[in-house]
Amino acid sequence: MAYKINNYFLDIEQKNQKISRIYFINPTDVSNINKPTDSIINQCLIELHEFLSYNRKHFTVPLDLSTGTAFQQKVWRTLLDIPYGQTCTYKDIAIKINQPKAYQAVGQACKKNPIPMIIPCHRVISQSSQLTGYFGTSEFGLTIKQSLITLEKGNHE
Repeated sequence: MAYKINNYFLDIEQKNQKISRIYFINPTDVSNINKPTDSIINQCLIELHEFLSYNRKHFTVPLDLSTGTAFQQKVWRTLLDIPYGQTCTYKDIAIKINQPKAYQAVGQACKKNPIPMIIPCHRVISQSSQLTGYFGTSEFGLTIKQSLITLEKGNHE
């Protein structure tokens, strides 16, 4: 199901009244827009809209991270601690989880993040301060990553 939030098209899934997946959909692939019928998806849409409208810096919608490995879940939970409007490197995250040489594995965990925007893997950049991968290496993904970083930096106080 496709939902439109500001300029983004998303597919959102829930499991046991927790958000389990958010997919960005390329606008050229959208055939129709849906209205939410599920309360947790509706809450998620409201919070995402508020975030993209500069009115929310923290999410409260419950998350289901059970699809990831123990390592991935550890990385995703650590990403939740990156302050709004700030970025850090994959190596910074590896150090925070006490696995300083695992920065490439951290990058892979970010790539597999099932709940982008809410779990802010867009705030993680390379050591050279370059934007790298956002759900893969597509130009579509990097454009979204840059727009989210720009949004937060423009609203950072």
